[in-house]
Amino acid sequence: MRLTSLGHAAVLVETGTERILFDPWLTQRLDRFWEHHPPLPDDLVRQVLDEGVDYVVLSHHHYDHHHFPSLLRLVDGADVDFDDSPRQSSGVTCVYPAGPVPPQLTASGLGHQAIAWTLRRFGFERLHPVTPGDTVTLGGATLRTFPSAVSFPEMSVLVETADASVMLCGDALLHEATVAAFQRDDAPRLDAVFVPAHSVSPPGVLTERRALTDPDAVRARAVANFDRYVGTLPATVTVPSSFGWRVSGDGERDYSWCNRTMFPFTPTEALARLDELGRDGLLWGPGQVMEVTDGKAALTDGPVAPDAYDFDEVYAEVRLDPATPVPPFDASLDRYGRQTRPAEDLLREVLDRLVATDYWYRALDDGAGRHVVSLYEDGDGDGEGGAGAETAFLLDPVAGRVTRLGPGPARSHVAGGEGWTEIAASTLEAMLGADLLFGSSFGLWASDGVLLSAVFHHPSFYTRHVDRELRQEARS
Repeated sequence: MRLTSLGHAAVLVETGTERILFDPWLTQRLDRFWEHHPPLPDDLVRQVLDEGVDYVVLSHHHYDHHHFPSLLRLVDGADVDFDDSPRQSSGVTCVYPAGPVPPQLTASGLGHQAIAWTLRRFGFERLHPVTPGDTVTLGGATLRTFPSAVSFPEMSVLVETADASVMLCGDALLHEATVAAFQRDDAPRLDAVFVPAHSVSPPGVLTERRALTDPDAVRARAVANFDRYVGTLPATVTVPSSFGWRVSGDGERDYSWCNRTMFPFTPTEALARLDELGRDGLLWGPGQVMEVTDGKAALTDGPVAPDAYDFDEVYAEVRLDPATPVPPFDASLDRYGRQTRPAEDLLREVLDRLVATDYWYRALDDGAGRHVVSLYEDGDGDGEGGAGAETAFLLDPVAGRVTRLGPGPARSHVAGGEGWTEIAASTLEAMLGADLLFGSSFGLWASDGVLLSAVFHHPSFYTRHVDRELRQEARS
């Protein structure tokens, strides 16, 4: 079995019979906030995928795994010269998780139910949904899927052939069903396992701009999660994985402080931890190739040499540093675009777009959900940083009412347990008019609630983003 890294969780698995692409994110940038780190070498995607793929496996629906521009690169060879067929996607089978879970509109995108609709819009015809726990038999390989301990369908996948067994866990949280499967006497053999080493952002750092108060406890939780995975999956070689990005905002503001406040456990730290546990491990990066045979896994020659990356240097940039200051949110600086509409008009549209979201339903059930929003307005109307003013408003999603409270940030107007959000009016206007998933763009607002996340994961934004990618493909 031959595996090639395409960065983050994207891996091409060649079994000798099938070419299986996992979790394709094939562009350098994901959105205005995230990019591949280490970067994707020039022409790597074309070089690795020039022969096409037989299967695309999506571990779950989040955008860094179910990435629209990357899926479109696989459709008809616009950027990758697969062959002369007009629609390469007609011969590709897509495997993805499904299940009887209600839609969660405030999760990334529309939730897992939209995967099939999106794939069909992009031209894929062979769809194979699976319930995590199912087994899929291919020509020369078997895919055994395992559930994740999350509220939506997500899966780890064990790829087995006659001479190799490799498990890719993506972002999955270790599920008791997985633990039980590997405690059985007939537990699968594992030559290599790719264990998530990414770390969830410590609470409040991005959303409320609060400094990390107990970095040792945050790191201890991350290490404990990793240890449990390693203890459950006794592979010959363990690869800390799904950690192939960094923050790099695309504007003038410097968001590099995020990289030193968000990640309590890096792959290099995970590799050191494997050594402490007496387990063999290795790291790899985009373009590097791993061969798994005779129960062994090792890096070999490929588009990028086995010794090309200095991972100590790579991951030093995203290593937790408790001394790094977290700059307070400033809507006059942490902003995007320019304001052309009145503040009340923007907030009434926010209320309209809340309708039919999870947030709206909960507010109706509880008779609550009131939220204070402060908007920093463009002072001179040209969006170029004139002397603006910050005004707070109370939003009532049950009554559908916007009430002006007065000057100052939202936090200073919270009185009865309401949530709060602070944002520039220009940013809010740009996001309401956008046809991309701006909701994944951190750094543009501060909040203690999910009101704006609910708004910007509304179905209309998802469908507009799909249509935007299709229009761009047509133009190319």
